Amino acid sequence: ALCAACCLLVHFAGPVRGDTDEKPNAMPIWDVNHELACKAPTGPLEDAKCNVEDVEIANTQQLSALLNDMANTTYFRLFQINLEGQCKFWKNGAKNCSSEVEAAPGEAVEAEGAEKKKKTHCALDLSGSPTAQAAAKAGGGQSKPPDGLFGFGIPTTNQVDNTLSFAELASLQKKEAACNDPSLPEYWVDMCRNIPTNSTDFVNLQKNPERWTGYNGSHVWNAVYEENCIEKMGTIEEMCYEERVLYRLLSGMHASINIHISQNYYPPSKSKGRTSWEPNLKRFMDHYGTHPERLKNLHFAFVVLLRALRRASPYLYNYPFTVGEPDEDRRTTLLVQRLLDSHILQSCGEVFEAFDESLMFKEAGGEATVDTLKGQFKSIFQNISSVLDCVSCQKCKLHGKLQLLGLGTALKILLLPEQLLSTSLSRAELVAFFNTLQKFSAAIRAVPEMSVKYFSLQSSYKSDILTESMQAPSPEASRAAPPTAPAPPAPPSSRAAGSAGVPTRQEPAGAQAGGAEADLESGVAAVAGEARAGSLGELAEDKVIDALLGRNADVLLLAKFYARDLPRRFVQHAARHVARGAGAGAGSLG
Repeated sequence: ALCAACCLLVHFAGPVRGDTDEKPNAMPIWDVNHELACKAPTGPLEDAKCNVEDVEIANTQQLSALLNDMANTTYFRLFQINLEGQCKFWKNGAKNCSSEVEAAPGEAVEAEGAEKKKKTHCALDLSGSPTAQAAAKAGGGQSKPPDGLFGFGIPTTNQVDNTLSFAELASLQKKEAACNDPSLPEYWVDMCRNIPTNSTDFVNLQKNPERWTGYNGSHVWNAVYEENCIEKMGTIEEMCYEERVLYRLLSGMHASINIHISQNYYPPSKSKGRTSWEPNLKRFMDHYGTHPERLKNLHFAFVVLLRALRRASPYLYNYPFTVGEPDEDRRTTLLVQRLLDSHILQSCGEVFEAFDESLMFKEAGGEATVDTLKGQFKSIFQNISSVLDCVSCQKCKLHGKLQLLGLGTALKILLLPEQLLSTSLSRAELVAFFNTLQKFSAAIRAVPEMSVKYFSLQSSYKSDILTESMQAPSPEASRAAPPTAPAPPAPPSSRAAGSAGVPTRQEPAGAQAGGAEADLESGVAAVAGEARAGSLGELAEDKVIDALLGRNADVLLLAKFYARDLPRRFVQHAARHVARGAGAGAGSLG
Protein backbone atom coordinates (compact mmCIF):
# COMPACT_ATOMS: atom_id res chain seq x y z
CA ALA A 1 0.00 0.00 0.00
CA LEU A 2 1.17 3.47 -0.81
CA CYS A 3 1.48 5.80 2.19
CA ALA A 4 0.60 8.99 0.41
CA ALA A 5 1.34 11.41 3.21
CA CYS A 6 4.88 10.21 3.49
CA CYS A 7 5.67 8.22 0.34
CA LEU A 8 9.34 8.90 -0.25
CA LEU A 9 8.56 12.56 -0.01
CA VAL A 10 10.39 14.42 2.71
CA HIS A 11 13.99 13.84 1.66
CA PHE A 12 16.93 15.64 3.15
CA ALA A 13 19.64 13.16 2.24
CA GLY A 14 22.58 15.06 0.79
CA PRO A 15 24.20 13.24 -2.12
CA VAL A 16 22.75 10.27 -3.91
CA ARG A 17 25.11 7.35 -3.57
CA GLY A 18 27.42 7.32 -6.53
CA ASP A 19 27.27 11.05 -7.21
CA THR A 20 30.61 12.29 -8.48
CA ASP A 21 32.18 15.59 -9.34
CA GLU A 22 31.88 17.05 -12.81
CA LYS A 23 35.11 18.69 -13.88
CA PRO A 24 34.80 21.94 -15.82
CA ASN A 25 36.11 21.86 -19.40
CA ALA A 26 36.45 18.08 -19.39
CA MET A 27 34.44 15.14 -20.59
CA PRO A 28 31.81 14.04 -18.06
CA ILE A 29 32.38 10.78 -16.25
CA TRP A 30 28.74 9.73 -16.69
CA ASP A 31 27.29 8.45 -19.93
CA VAL A 32 26.43 11.28 -22.28
CA ASN A 33 22.81 11.05 -23.37
CA HIS A 34 22.21 13.43 -26.24
CA GLU A 35 18.65 12.30 -26.84
CA LEU A 36 17.40 13.00 -23.33
CA ALA A 37 14.77 15.72 -23.27
CA CYS A 38 13.61 17.24 -19.99
CA LYS A 39 9.86 16.77 -19.82
CA ALA A 40 8.90 20.19 -18.55
CA PRO A 41 5.70 20.28 -16.49
CA THR A 42 2.85 21.82 -18.39
CA GLY A 43 -0.93 21.96 -18.47
CA PRO A 44 -3.50 21.84 -15.63
CA LEU A 45 -2.50 21.29 -12.02
CA GLU A 46 -4.42 18.40 -10.49
CA ASP A 47 -6.59 19.41 -7.51
CA ALA A 48 -6.23 23.10 -8.41
CA LYS A 49 -7.99 25.43 -10.83
CA CYS A 50 -5.03 26.74 -12.81
CA ASN A 51 -2.20 25.44 -14.97
CA VAL A 52 1.58 25.35 -14.69
CA GLU A 53 2.00 28.25 -17.12
CA ASP A 54 -0.17 30.55 -14.98
CA VAL A 55 1.97 29.78 -11.94
CA GLU A 56 5.25 30.39 -13.74
CA ILE A 57 4.09 33.68 -15.30
CA ALA A 58 2.89 35.01 -11.93
CA ASN A 59 6.07 33.85 -10.21
CA THR A 60 8.43 35.27 -12.84
CA GLN A 61 6.70 38.57 -13.51
CA GLN A 62 5.34 39.51 -10.09
CA LEU A 63 6.20 37.35 -7.10
CA SER A 64 9.78 36.08 -7.25
CA ALA A 65 11.60 39.40 -6.89
CA LEU A 66 9.34 40.56 -4.05
CA LEU A 67 9.74 37.30 -2.12
CA ASN A 68 13.52 37.43 -2.53
CA ASP A 69 13.63 40.98 -1.16
CA MET A 70 11.39 40.05 1.77
CA ALA A 71 13.50 37.02 2.71
CA ASN A 72 16.51 39.31 2.99
CA THR A 73 14.94 41.66 5.54
CA THR A 74 15.96 41.42 9.17
CA TYR A 75 12.51 40.31 10.30
CA PHE A 76 12.28 37.37 7.92
CA ARG A 77 15.87 36.19 7.96
CA LEU A 78 15.94 35.69 11.74
CA PHE A 79 14.17 32.45 12.62
CA GLN A 80 13.48 31.20 16.14
CA ILE A 81 13.39 27.39 16.21
CA ASN A 82 14.19 24.67 18.74
CA LEU A 83 16.61 22.18 17.14
CA GLU A 84 17.38 20.28 20.34
CA GLY A 85 14.39 17.92 20.32
CA GLN A 86 15.14 14.26 21.07
CA CYS A 87 14.35 11.50 18.62
CA LYS A 88 11.42 9.47 20.00
CA PHE A 89 11.42 6.69 17.46
CA TRP A 90 14.62 4.72 18.11
CA LYS A 91 17.69 4.79 20.30
CA ASN A 92 20.82 6.38 18.91
CA GLY A 93 18.69 7.69 16.10
CA ALA A 94 20.83 10.78 15.60
CA LYS A 95 23.59 9.50 13.37
CA ASN A 96 26.63 11.70 13.00
CA CYS A 97 26.91 13.95 10.02
CA SER A 98 29.51 12.46 7.74
CA SER A 99 30.58 15.61 5.93
CA GLU A 100 33.51 16.70 8.10
CA VAL A 101 35.21 17.94 4.96
CA GLU A 102 34.88 20.92 2.69
CA ALA A 103 34.51 18.91 -0.47
CA ALA A 104 31.96 16.91 -2.41
CA PRO A 105 32.15 13.10 -2.54
CA GLY A 106 35.42 11.86 -4.01
CA GLU A 107 37.31 15.10 -3.40
CA ALA A 108 40.27 15.30 -1.04
CA VAL A 109 40.36 17.87 1.73
CA GLU A 110 42.78 20.61 0.86
CA ALA A 111 45.53 21.24 3.37
CA GLU A 112 46.51 24.88 3.25
CA GLY A 113 49.35 25.72 5.57
CA ALA A 114 48.61 25.39 9.26
CA GLU A 115 46.32 22.63 10.50
CA LYS A 116 42.68 23.70 10.55
CA LYS A 117 39.92 22.68 12.87
CA LYS A 118 37.55 20.30 11.10
CA LYS A 119 34.36 21.86 9.87
CA THR A 120 31.17 20.23 8.73
CA HIS A 121 28.60 21.43 6.22
CA CYS A 122 25.94 20.29 8.71
CA ALA A 123 26.91 22.81 11.41
CA LEU A 124 24.93 26.02 11.80
CA ASP A 125 26.56 29.42 11.41
CA LEU A 126 25.25 31.43 14.36
CA SER A 127 27.49 34.44 13.77
CA GLY A 128 24.62 36.51 12.42
CA SER A 129 22.16 35.80 15.22
CA PRO A 130 21.18 38.58 17.64
CA THR A 131 22.59 36.55 20.54
CA ALA A 132 26.00 36.23 18.92
CA GLN A 133 26.04 39.91 17.98
CA ALA A 134 25.17 40.91 21.54
CA ALA A 135 27.91 38.64 22.90
CA ALA A 136 30.44 40.14 20.48
CA LYS A 137 29.54 43.68 21.56
CA ALA A 138 29.90 42.63 25.18
CA GLY A 139 33.38 41.31 24.48
CA GLY A 140 32.58 37.61 24.65
CA GLY A 141 31.53 35.63 27.69
CA GLN A 142 28.09 34.13 28.13
CA SER A 143 25.80 35.07 25.26
CA LYS A 144 22.36 36.49 25.86
CA PRO A 145 19.66 38.09 23.70
CA PRO A 146 19.87 41.87 23.37
CA ASP A 147 17.42 44.06 25.22
CA GLY A 148 13.97 44.32 23.72
CA LEU A 149 14.54 42.12 20.68
CA PHE A 150 11.09 41.49 19.16
CA GLY A 151 9.56 42.42 22.51
CA PHE A 152 11.59 39.95 24.60
CA GLY A 153 13.67 41.15 27.50
CA ILE A 154 16.87 39.59 28.85
CA PRO A 155 16.08 36.35 30.72
CA THR A 156 17.01 36.27 34.40
CA THR A 157 18.08 33.42 36.65
CA ASN A 158 15.41 34.09 39.28
CA GLN A 159 13.14 31.16 40.06
CA VAL A 160 9.92 31.11 38.05
CA ASP A 161 6.59 31.22 39.87
CA ASN A 162 4.43 28.57 38.18
CA THR A 163 1.34 29.20 40.28
CA LEU A 164 -1.92 29.26 38.29
CA SER A 165 -5.35 30.22 39.52
CA PHE A 166 -8.29 27.84 39.07
CA ALA A 167 -9.74 30.14 36.42
CA GLU A 168 -6.45 30.27 34.51
CA LEU A 169 -6.02 26.51 34.68
CA ALA A 170 -9.60 25.96 33.49
CA SER A 171 -8.98 28.31 30.56
CA LEU A 172 -5.90 26.36 29.48
CA GLN A 173 -7.72 23.05 29.79
CA LYS A 174 -10.60 24.39 27.73
CA LYS A 175 -8.19 25.46 24.98
CA GLU A 176 -6.49 22.05 24.99
CA ALA A 177 -9.86 20.32 24.83
CA ALA A 178 -10.84 22.42 21.82
CA CYS A 179 -7.69 21.29 20.00
CA ASN A 180 -8.71 17.68 20.61
CA ASP A 181 -12.27 18.02 19.32
CA PRO A 182 -12.47 17.89 15.50
CA SER A 183 -15.98 19.34 15.58
CA LEU A 184 -14.77 22.67 17.04
CA PRO A 185 -13.33 25.48 14.88
CA GLU A 186 -10.25 25.76 17.15
CA TYR A 187 -9.21 22.20 16.29
CA TRP A 188 -6.42 23.34 13.93
CA VAL A 189 -4.81 25.87 16.32
CA ASP A 190 -2.14 23.40 17.48
CA MET A 191 -1.40 22.00 14.01
CA CYS A 192 2.30 22.86 14.40
CA ARG A 193 2.74 21.98 18.08
CA ASN A 194 5.39 19.33 17.30
CA ILE A 195 7.65 21.96 15.70
CA PRO A 196 8.55 23.91 18.86
CA THR A 197 9.88 27.44 18.47
CA ASN A 198 10.65 28.04 22.14
CA SER A 199 14.36 28.61 21.55
CA THR A 200 16.15 31.48 23.27
CA ASP A 201 18.26 32.10 20.17
CA PHE A 202 17.59 33.07 16.57
CA VAL A 203 19.18 31.56 13.47
CA ASN A 204 20.16 33.84 10.59
CA LEU A 205 18.81 32.05 7.51
CA GLN A 206 20.98 34.09 5.15
CA LYS A 207 24.11 32.68 6.81
CA ASN A 208 22.74 29.13 6.69
CA PRO A 209 21.52 28.62 3.11
CA GLU A 210 19.98 25.35 1.98
CA ARG A 211 22.56 23.26 0.09
CA TRP A 212 24.43 19.96 0.03
CA THR A 213 25.79 18.86 3.41
CA GLY A 214 26.82 15.24 2.88
CA TYR A 215 24.18 13.99 5.32
CA ASN A 216 22.30 10.80 4.46
CA GLY A 217 18.96 10.80 6.24
CA SER A 218 17.43 7.76 4.56
CA HIS A 219 16.86 6.06 7.94
CA VAL A 220 14.76 9.04 9.04
CA TRP A 221 12.63 9.10 5.94
CA ASN A 222 12.13 5.35 6.02
CA ALA A 223 10.55 5.95 9.42
CA VAL A 224 8.38 8.70 7.93
CA TYR A 225 7.26 6.24 5.28
CA GLU A 226 6.57 3.33 7.63
CA GLU A 227 5.02 5.12 10.60
CA ASN A 228 2.58 7.56 8.99
CA CYS A 229 0.09 5.71 6.84
CA ILE A 230 -3.48 6.89 6.41
CA GLU A 231 -5.89 4.00 6.17
CA LYS A 232 -7.55 3.33 2.80
CA MET A 233 -4.36 3.97 0.85
CA GLY A 234 -3.82 3.14 -2.78
CA THR A 235 -2.61 4.94 -5.86
CA ILE A 236 -2.86 8.71 -6.18
CA GLU A 237 -6.10 8.26 -8.14
CA GLU A 238 -7.61 6.17 -5.33
CA MET A 239 -6.87 8.67 -2.56
CA CYS A 240 -9.51 10.99 -1.21
CA TYR A 241 -9.10 14.73 -1.72
CA GLU A 242 -7.51 15.40 1.68
CA GLU A 243 -4.98 12.60 1.21
CA ARG A 244 -4.01 13.92 -2.19
CA VAL A 245 -3.57 17.46 -0.82
CA LEU A 246 -1.21 16.24 1.90
CA TYR A 247 0.61 14.01 -0.57
CA ARG A 248 1.16 16.84 -3.05
CA LEU A 249 2.23 19.30 -0.35
CA LEU A 250 4.92 16.96 0.97
CA SER A 251 5.96 15.97 -2.55
CA GLY A 252 6.31 19.67 -3.41
CA MET A 253 8.46 20.19 -0.31
CA HIS A 254 10.54 17.17 -1.34
CA ALA A 255 11.07 18.68 -4.80
CA SER A 256 12.03 22.08 -3.40
CA ILE A 257 14.62 20.55 -1.07
CA ASN A 258 16.18 18.41 -3.79
CA ILE A 259 16.29 21.29 -6.27
CA HIS A 260 18.07 23.56 -3.77
CA ILE A 261 20.55 20.78 -2.94
CA SER A 262 21.22 20.14 -6.64
CA GLN A 263 21.59 23.86 -7.30
CA ASN A 264 24.18 24.30 -4.52
CA TYR A 265 26.00 20.98 -4.45
CA TYR A 266 29.74 21.37 -5.08
CA PRO A 267 31.46 23.64 -2.52
CA PRO A 268 34.22 26.12 -3.39
CA SER A 269 37.52 24.38 -4.12
CA LYS A 270 40.85 25.86 -5.19
CA SER A 271 42.02 22.59 -6.73
CA LYS A 272 38.80 22.36 -8.78
CA GLY A 273 38.83 26.03 -9.76
CA ARG A 274 35.51 26.74 -8.01
CA THR A 275 35.13 30.08 -6.27
CA SER A 276 31.50 29.50 -5.24
CA TRP A 277 28.98 26.71 -4.82
CA GLU A 278 28.06 25.06 -8.13
CA PRO A 279 25.19 22.80 -9.23
CA ASN A 280 25.11 19.06 -9.75
CA LEU A 281 23.18 19.04 -13.02
CA LYS A 282 23.20 15.27 -13.39
CA ARG A 283 21.60 14.84 -9.96
CA PHE A 284 18.90 17.31 -10.91
CA MET A 285 18.16 15.52 -14.20
CA ASP A 286 18.18 12.11 -12.50
CA HIS A 287 15.45 13.32 -10.14
CA TYR A 288 13.31 15.36 -12.53
CA GLY A 289 14.37 14.86 -16.14
CA THR A 290 11.65 12.29 -16.70
CA HIS A 291 9.38 13.10 -13.75
CA PRO A 292 7.37 16.24 -14.52
CA GLU A 293 4.69 15.10 -12.05
CA ARG A 294 7.12 15.79 -9.18
CA LEU A 295 7.63 19.33 -10.42
CA LYS A 296 3.88 19.81 -10.80
CA ASN A 297 3.49 18.95 -7.13
CA LEU A 298 5.96 21.76 -6.37
CA HIS A 299 3.73 24.13 -8.34
CA PHE A 300 0.67 22.81 -6.47
CA ALA A 301 2.29 23.38 -3.07
CA PHE A 302 3.21 26.92 -4.14
CA VAL A 303 -0.41 27.56 -5.15
CA VAL A 304 -1.68 26.35 -1.76
CA LEU A 305 0.73 28.74 -0.01
CA LEU A 306 -0.46 31.60 -2.23
CA ARG A 307 -4.08 30.81 -1.42
CA ALA A 308 -3.23 30.97 2.29
CA LEU A 309 -1.49 34.31 1.71
CA ARG A 310 -4.60 35.62 -0.03
CA ARG A 311 -6.89 34.48 2.78
CA ALA A 312 -4.72 36.02 5.50
CA SER A 313 -4.09 39.27 3.61
CA PRO A 314 -6.55 41.43 5.64
CA TYR A 315 -4.75 40.38 8.83
CA LEU A 316 -1.20 40.53 7.42
CA TYR A 317 -1.56 43.91 5.69
CA ASN A 318 -1.29 45.85 8.96
CA TYR A 319 0.70 43.29 10.95
CA PRO A 320 3.64 44.88 12.86
CA PHE A 321 6.67 43.36 11.09
CA THR A 322 9.06 45.26 13.33
CA VAL A 323 12.52 44.68 14.79
CA GLY A 324 13.06 48.09 16.38
CA GLU A 325 14.90 49.69 13.45
CA PRO A 326 12.61 52.32 11.88
CA ASP A 327 14.06 52.27 8.35
CA GLU A 328 14.20 48.49 8.21
CA ASP A 329 10.71 48.16 9.70
CA ARG A 330 9.33 50.58 7.10
CA ARG A 331 11.03 48.67 4.28
CA THR A 332 9.70 45.30 5.48
CA THR A 333 6.16 46.61 5.90
CA LEU A 334 6.15 48.17 2.43
CA LEU A 335 7.39 44.93 0.84
CA VAL A 336 4.65 42.91 2.53
CA GLN A 337 1.98 45.42 1.60
CA ARG A 338 3.22 45.51 -1.98
CA LEU A 339 2.96 41.71 -2.14
CA LEU A 340 -0.59 41.94 -0.79
CA ASP A 341 -1.50 44.89 -3.03
CA SER A 342 -4.80 44.49 -4.79
CA HIS A 343 -3.13 44.94 -8.19
CA ILE A 344 -0.95 41.86 -7.71
CA LEU A 345 -3.78 39.85 -6.17
CA GLN A 346 -5.98 40.70 -9.16
CA SER A 347 -3.39 40.31 -11.93
CA CYS A 348 -2.40 36.90 -10.50
CA GLY A 349 -5.94 36.11 -9.41
CA GLU A 350 -6.07 32.73 -11.13
CA VAL A 351 -3.10 31.57 -9.08
CA PHE A 352 -4.14 33.06 -5.72
CA GLU A 353 -7.62 31.53 -6.00
CA ALA A 354 -6.63 28.24 -7.66
CA PHE A 355 -6.87 26.12 -4.51
CA ASP A 356 -10.24 25.68 -2.81
CA GLU A 357 -9.87 24.72 0.85
CA SER A 358 -13.66 24.51 1.26
CA LEU A 359 -13.57 21.16 -0.55
CA MET A 360 -11.58 19.61 2.29
CA PHE A 361 -13.34 17.45 4.86
CA LYS A 362 -16.65 17.41 2.99
CA GLU A 363 -16.84 13.65 2.57
CA ALA A 364 -20.35 12.28 2.17
CA GLY A 365 -19.81 9.57 4.79
CA GLY A 366 -21.25 11.68 7.58
CA GLU A 367 -19.90 13.81 10.43
CA ALA A 368 -18.19 10.89 12.18
CA THR A 369 -16.25 10.03 9.02
CA VAL A 370 -15.20 13.65 8.56
CA ASP A 371 -13.99 13.91 12.16
CA THR A 372 -11.99 10.72 11.75
CA LEU A 373 -10.39 12.05 8.58
CA LYS A 374 -9.54 15.31 10.32
CA GLY A 375 -7.89 13.39 13.13
CA GLN A 376 -5.84 11.28 10.71
CA PHE A 377 -4.78 14.32 8.68
CA LYS A 378 -3.64 16.28 11.74
CA SER A 379 -2.01 13.25 13.40
CA ILE A 380 0.06 12.42 10.32
CA PHE A 381 1.30 16.00 9.98
CA GLN A 382 2.29 16.11 13.66
CA ASN A 383 3.98 12.69 13.47
CA ILE A 384 6.08 13.82 10.54
CA SER A 385 6.97 16.94 12.51
CA SER A 386 8.27 14.75 15.35
CA VAL A 387 10.28 12.53 13.01
CA LEU A 388 12.34 15.57 11.98
CA ASP A 389 13.88 15.52 15.48
CA CYS A 390 15.71 12.38 14.33
CA VAL A 391 17.67 14.36 11.71
CA SER A 392 21.17 14.83 13.15
CA CYS A 393 22.38 17.34 10.55
CA GLN A 394 21.58 20.74 12.05
CA LYS A 395 21.25 22.57 8.74
CA CYS A 396 19.07 19.81 7.28
CA LYS A 397 16.88 19.89 10.38
CA LEU A 398 16.71 23.69 10.24
CA HIS A 399 15.43 23.84 6.67
CA GLY A 400 13.20 20.79 7.10
CA LYS A 401 11.45 22.26 10.13
CA LEU A 402 11.28 25.69 8.50
CA GLN A 403 9.44 24.40 5.43
CA LEU A 404 7.21 21.95 7.30
CA LEU A 405 6.27 24.77 9.69
CA GLY A 406 5.57 26.96 6.66
CA LEU A 407 3.22 24.33 5.22
CA GLY A 408 1.60 23.81 8.62
CA THR A 409 1.03 27.55 8.97
CA ALA A 410 -0.60 27.64 5.53
CA LEU A 411 -2.93 24.80 6.54
CA LYS A 412 -3.81 26.63 9.78
CA ILE A 413 -4.67 29.76 7.82
CA LEU A 414 -6.84 27.80 5.40
CA LEU A 415 -8.66 25.63 7.95
CA LEU A 416 -9.21 28.04 10.85
CA PRO A 417 -12.06 30.58 10.82
CA GLU A 418 -10.75 33.99 9.75
CA GLN A 419 -11.65 35.58 13.10
CA LEU A 420 -9.17 33.26 14.86
CA LEU A 421 -6.15 34.09 12.71
CA SER A 422 -5.09 37.18 14.67
CA THR A 423 -4.73 35.15 17.87
CA SER A 424 -3.43 31.90 16.40
CA LEU A 425 -0.31 32.79 14.40
CA SER A 426 3.08 33.29 16.02
CA ARG A 427 6.03 35.29 14.71
CA ALA A 428 8.01 32.10 14.02
CA GLU A 429 5.10 30.68 12.00
CA LEU A 430 4.89 33.81 9.85
CA VAL A 431 8.66 33.82 9.27
CA ALA A 432 8.50 30.15 8.25
CA PHE A 433 5.48 30.76 6.02
CA PHE A 434 7.03 33.61 4.02
CA ASN A 435 10.40 31.86 3.75
CA THR A 436 8.74 28.69 2.48
CA LEU A 437 6.97 30.78 -0.15
CA GLN A 438 10.32 32.19 -1.21
CA LYS A 439 12.00 28.77 -1.29
CA PHE A 440 9.29 27.24 -3.47
CA SER A 441 9.36 30.30 -5.75
CA ALA A 442 13.14 30.04 -6.15
CA ALA A 443 12.93 26.30 -6.82
CA ILE A 444 10.37 26.85 -9.59
CA ARG A 445 12.65 29.41 -11.25
CA ALA A 446 15.69 27.14 -10.90
CA VAL A 447 14.13 24.31 -12.96
CA PRO A 448 14.48 25.86 -16.45
CA GLU A 449 17.82 27.43 -15.53
CA MET A 450 19.39 24.10 -14.59
CA SER A 451 17.77 22.39 -17.56
CA VAL A 452 19.37 24.89 -19.94
CA LYS A 453 22.77 24.48 -18.24
CA TYR A 454 22.50 20.71 -18.51
CA PHE A 455 21.72 20.76 -22.21
CA SER A 456 24.44 23.33 -22.85
CA LEU A 457 26.96 20.94 -21.32
CA GLN A 458 25.54 18.01 -23.25
CA SER A 459 25.79 19.96 -26.51
CA SER A 460 29.39 20.98 -25.82
CA TYR A 461 30.35 17.40 -24.94
CA LYS A 462 28.73 16.12 -28.13
CA SER A 463 30.59 18.72 -30.19
CA ASP A 464 33.88 17.70 -28.56
CA ILE A 465 33.26 14.03 -29.29
CA LEU A 466 32.39 14.65 -32.95
CA THR A 467 35.38 16.95 -33.44
CA GLU A 468 37.80 14.47 -31.90
CA SER A 469 36.39 11.55 -33.90
CA MET A 470 36.69 13.49 -37.16
CA GLN A 471 40.20 14.77 -36.49
CA ALA A 472 41.75 11.61 -35.06
CA PRO A 473 42.37 9.02 -37.86
CA SER A 474 42.40 5.34 -37.00
CA PRO A 475 45.82 3.64 -36.51
CA GLU A 476 45.29 1.54 -39.65
CA ALA A 477 44.55 4.57 -41.78
CA SER A 478 47.61 6.37 -40.40
CA ARG A 479 49.90 3.47 -41.33
CA ALA A 480 48.39 2.99 -44.81
CA ALA A 481 48.23 6.62 -45.86
CA PRO A 482 51.18 7.74 -48.06
CA PRO A 483 53.00 10.94 -47.15
CA THR A 484 51.54 13.99 -48.80
CA ALA A 485 53.08 17.27 -49.78
CA PRO A 486 52.03 20.39 -47.92
CA ALA A 487 49.01 22.14 -49.43
CA PRO A 488 49.78 25.34 -51.29
CA PRO A 489 48.74 28.55 -49.58
CA ALA A 490 45.27 29.76 -50.41
CA PRO A 491 44.80 32.90 -52.48
CA PRO A 492 44.59 36.09 -50.42
CA SER A 493 40.91 36.57 -51.22
CA SER A 494 40.07 33.05 -50.02
CA ARG A 495 41.98 33.52 -46.77
CA ALA A 496 40.29 36.84 -46.16
CA ALA A 497 36.88 35.37 -46.78
CA GLY A 498 37.54 32.48 -44.46
CA SER A 499 38.80 34.70 -41.70
CA ALA A 500 35.73 36.86 -41.98
CA GLY A 501 33.45 33.86 -41.61
CA VAL A 502 32.02 34.11 -45.16
CA PRO A 503 31.38 30.68 -46.68
CA THR A 504 33.50 29.73 -49.72
CA ARG A 505 32.09 28.37 -53.00
CA GLN A 506 32.74 24.83 -51.80
CA GLU A 507 30.75 25.50 -48.60
CA PRO A 508 27.27 26.89 -49.36
CA ALA A 509 25.81 29.55 -47.14
CA GLY A 510 23.92 28.11 -44.19
CA ALA A 511 25.79 24.80 -44.23
CA GLN A 512 27.47 25.58 -40.91
CA ALA A 513 24.23 26.55 -39.26
CA GLY A 514 22.61 23.12 -39.56
CA GLY A 515 19.72 22.75 -37.15
CA ALA A 516 20.27 26.24 -35.73
CA GLU A 517 18.32 27.76 -38.62
CA ALA A 518 15.36 25.52 -37.88
CA ASP A 519 15.56 26.51 -34.21
CA LEU A 520 15.70 30.17 -35.27
CA GLU A 521 12.59 29.81 -37.41
CA SER A 522 10.72 28.02 -34.61
CA GLY A 523 11.74 30.70 -32.14
CA VAL A 524 10.61 33.58 -34.37
CA ALA A 525 7.32 31.80 -35.05
CA ALA A 526 6.71 31.35 -31.33
CA VAL A 527 7.37 35.03 -30.63
CA ALA A 528 5.09 36.07 -33.50
CA GLY A 529 2.31 33.85 -32.16
CA GLU A 530 2.52 35.31 -28.65
CA ALA A 531 2.66 38.84 -30.05
CA ARG A 532 -0.48 38.22 -32.10
CA ALA A 533 -2.21 36.84 -29.00
CA GLY A 534 -1.35 40.04 -27.13
CA SER A 535 0.47 38.17 -24.34
CA LEU A 536 3.91 39.65 -25.08
CA GLY A 537 4.89 43.29 -24.62
CA GLU A 538 6.70 45.19 -27.38
CA LEU A 539 9.88 45.63 -25.33
CA ALA A 540 10.13 41.92 -24.52
CA GLU A 541 9.28 41.05 -28.12
CA ASP A 542 12.08 43.30 -29.42
CA LYS A 543 14.65 41.82 -27.04
CA VAL A 544 13.82 38.21 -27.82
CA ILE A 545 13.78 38.83 -31.60
CA ASP A 546 17.12 40.66 -31.36
CA ALA A 547 18.60 37.73 -29.42
CA LEU A 548 17.30 35.24 -31.98
CA LEU A 549 18.52 37.18 -35.00
CA GLY A 550 21.84 37.74 -33.24
CA ARG A 551 22.17 33.96 -32.95
CA ASN A 552 22.37 34.08 -29.13
CA ALA A 553 23.42 30.56 -28.17
CA ASP A 554 21.33 30.37 -25.00
CA VAL A 555 18.15 31.58 -26.65
CA LEU A 556 18.63 29.22 -29.61
CA LEU A 557 19.12 26.40 -27.13
CA LEU A 558 15.80 27.31 -25.52
CA ALA A 559 14.21 27.39 -28.97
CA LYS A 560 15.56 23.94 -29.75
CA PHE A 561 13.83 22.28 -26.81
CA TYR A 562 10.77 24.51 -26.26
CA ALA A 563 9.72 26.52 -29.32
CA ARG A 564 8.13 23.75 -31.38
CA ASP A 565 6.11 21.94 -28.73
CA LEU A 566 5.86 24.60 -26.01
CA PRO A 567 6.04 27.98 -27.80
CA ARG A 568 4.54 29.91 -24.92
CA ARG A 569 7.04 28.46 -22.46
CA PHE A 570 9.88 29.28 -24.85
CA VAL A 571 8.84 32.92 -25.02
CA GLN A 572 8.56 33.13 -21.21
CA HIS A 573 12.00 31.65 -20.60
CA ALA A 574 13.65 33.62 -23.41
CA ALA A 575 12.10 36.91 -22.29
CA ARG A 576 13.25 36.36 -18.73
CA HIS A 577 16.73 35.38 -19.88
CA VAL A 578 17.33 38.42 -22.07
CA ALA A 579 15.67 40.77 -19.57
CA ARG A 580 18.27 40.09 -16.92
CA GLY A 581 21.08 40.37 -19.45
CA ALA A 582 22.42 36.91 -18.72
CA GLY A 583 23.00 36.25 -22.39
CA ALA A 584 24.94 39.39 -23.14
CA GLY A 585 28.11 38.52 -24.92
CA ALA A 586 27.20 34.83 -25.21
CA GLY A 587 28.54 32.86 -28.09
CA SER A 588 26.53 32.29 -31.23
CA LEU A 589 25.59 29.19 -33.14
CA GLY A 590 25.99 29.02 -36.88
